[in-house]
Amino acid sequence: MNLDFSKPEKVGIPIKQVCTFHSLAFNYLQQDLLCHVVNGHPAIVNLIDLQTKKVIFQQPLLGVESSWQLILFKNALYIAGTGDVNCYGHLYLLNLDTLELKDIGTVAHGEKFLWSLTTDNERFIYIGTWPNGKIISYDTFSQNFTDLGTIVPGQNYLRSLTYLNGFLYAGVGPQGCLVRIDPHSYQKTGLKTCLAEGVPALLGLNENRLPFCYELAASDPYILAFFNTEKSDLLAYNTKTGLWQHLTSDYKGMMVKENQGAVLYTTKTGLYRFLAEKGQPELLNPSFNSGFKGGGLVNNHLYSVFFNGSILDYNLENGLSKTDTSPAEGQATQIQCLHKGPDANLYFSAYPGGIGAKYNPKTNKIERFPLEQAEGMGNLDQDIYFGIYPHARLYKLDTNKPLDKSTSPKQVWQLGKNQDRPFVITSGNGLVYIGTIPDYGRLGGGISIFNPKLENGTTFSPIIEDQSIAALLYHEGILYGGTTIYGGLGIKPSQKHALMFAWDIEKEQLKEAFLPLNTAKNAPMISGFCLVNGLVFGAFNGYIFAYDPVRGKTVKYRNIYPQVESYGVWRPIFTHLGGNGLLYSSLGGYLTVIDPDTLEYKTLARTDLFALGNDDSIYYAKGWDLYNIKPN
Repeated sequence: MNLDFSKPEKVGIPIKQVCTFHSLAFNYLQQDLLCHVVNGHPAIVNLIDLQTKKVIFQQPLLGVESSWQLILFKNALYIAGTGDVNCYGHLYLLNLDTLELKDIGTVAHGEKFLWSLTTDNERFIYIGTWPNGKIISYDTFSQNFTDLGTIVPGQNYLRSLTYLNGFLYAGVGPQGCLVRIDPHSYQKTGLKTCLAEGVPALLGLNENRLPFCYELAASDPYILAFFNTEKSDLLAYNTKTGLWQHLTSDYKGMMVKENQGAVLYTTKTGLYRFLAEKGQPELLNPSFNSGFKGGGLVNNHLYSVFFNGSILDYNLENGLSKTDTSPAEGQATQIQCLHKGPDANLYFSAYPGGIGAKYNPKTNKIERFPLEQAEGMGNLDQDIYFGIYPHARLYKLDTNKPLDKSTSPKQVWQLGKNQDRPFVITSGNGLVYIGTIPDYGRLGGGISIFNPKLENGTTFSPIIEDQSIAALLYHEGILYGGTTIYGGLGIKPSQKHALMFAWDIEKEQLKEAFLPLNTAKNAPMISGFCLVNGLVFGAFNGYIFAYDPVRGKTVKYRNIYPQVESYGVWRPIFTHLGGNGLLYSSLGGYLTVIDPDTLEYKTLARTDLFALGNDDSIYYAKGWDLYNIKPN
């Protein structure tokens, strides 16, 4: 193979956005203020004067790519910072008197995500972490961190925290529970109590386990707990009586506390206030059902920031609301998915989601539009289908129509059977085929088949016990697939290796599952399928192989990267056939050109995301940047 390629050239940053996970509105020294962090590399904290809508303080949080929570403690804002690339989570302090930002430091070695913050309002700040489900306390007097350890063994999310009457209450996941902790003696109670007191039954669950306890708020003597069920249930726990009650389904999130201790929240049926003295909610506005991203009450106005950075101003007295664009600047956002559409343009999704992008290689023009976190994309005729996380939703974009920069692509279906992340989308015979990763704490992905004419579909799961779907290829009525041994976050694999399989579409059943090579016994993922001259090419670890469906066996293979011994979790290897007859693959995390006849190869770059243009130009992602390599 004697091919020459240009050196990589940077095309640009496809996605810049004002994307935020949490906000806080408050009055400090007669000034109405709103703080929110714009996610990016690095993330940037913005303090906004609510009267003038101007940014009065803006500074990057070095080592931080996002913030899931911030709290007010005395004269300072404490900001929980998720670690950026190769960084652990940081805690930052913004002094409101001097407007000085201080990096307090890494919270704990090995803890990347800082999910939750709370305080005793006297001395201590408490931080909930991932991946070890810990609580870390920060002493504002001595300025020292103390690691209180993993709260529930085997559960790696300390997703929510609140403090009430001398006790910490911690929401754990992915197999959730509410745990009460004495921060002085470190005595814990909770998991068995939740199960024994019928909390699964309150949530309508047959299993004797709880889903994610995703969010908490205290309203003395109650703890309000949002459990991330399919119905989005909000419960209340009376800390004096020890009794639980169901408040609502269709909870929208997040909860905002009023000064007198009441809690505001929204559902699909409106805005509610939970009154602790009655132990019941009251409906404030049946037509207001927007979810909050934190926020706060200032002068009887509820302020919050939406996911896309827009600022909500809701007047509790008259029920009027308005939305303003945040004055904060957008930041570069990591590319999550890169795909060539049927119109030959490139389409991008981001992590975190909020904005997608379209890039025209001919004009070098980038257009951005609203898009949630798309894990995978696929084409059918003129349409692009997006696999959206969470809750495995399918969106559609008609590329024959002008791009609407103000509206997200249309949701056409929601997949079933506890599926969460649609990483694989392909098509054939007029149908769309989707391969998925299941929900948090679950093993066993599925195949979903969507019929665009009927605007409906069917989900089959599990296809192979305790394995998720990492590759799909349609050929003559059969779906050839590859699996990954990994399920949703928070559960370890039960299988030792991935498999290749054949699924009969008409009979709706598995024909066979097998190893394409004996050496695949060490492969956690088999993916990267591409049809070339009747052969199904696939990949695992550093191997490229060609499987003959007629003869039912692998007819050739090569271990191109023997140093890659255990590649893949969720995101599949991508393999595309070029107009020049060569294969282009992200094999083992290396951008590789392969001759499908001789299996000779050439390595071009390091990446696990790329797309191939109509002229065989290669576009690949490196973090938030897009690069281009051209064949000479």
